[in-house]
Amino acid sequence: MRFIIYHVLIVAVGILLFIAAITDIRKKQINRNFLLLLTLVCLAAVMVRGKLEIMDAAGGVTIGLCVIGISMISREQIGRGDGIVIAIIGLALGFRRCLAVVSAASLLMCAAAIMMLVFKKGNRHTQLAFLPALFVGYVLCGAGG
Repeated sequence: MRFIIYHVLIVAVGILLFIAAITDIRKKQINRNFLLLLTLVCLAAVMVRGKLEIMDAAGGVTIGLCVIGISMISREQIGRGDGIVIAIIGLALGFRRCLAVVSAASLLMCAAAIMMLVFKKGNRHTQLAFLPALFVGYVLCGAGG
């Protein structure tokens, strides 16, 4: 039963990431109430997984905290909200799966940036929304399994 509940929560995280991706494209920011909802779903997933997974969840959060630190150092060249979302989903995914999702998303963003430059749709100062790539990375990595 725990297995089923955990996977339902992971699907809910995916749906929330999809909504966040659309919001990121449209508004370039994420609502705090939305972040609270995402946090509650991810905390529920951690609780369902069990006590032994707390360190793994802490590792996933650490990845997001590193992104937030890079955001501060780079003067928001990487959005702080992106780091917050990564830290939150790191709770539910744990270190390895969160790292895989962020790596896949980063590779997708590199490809998108290269395509944008090749087709002259922007320059090196053009800002791209990261959460859509994070959602695709989440789906590609099969984050629930």
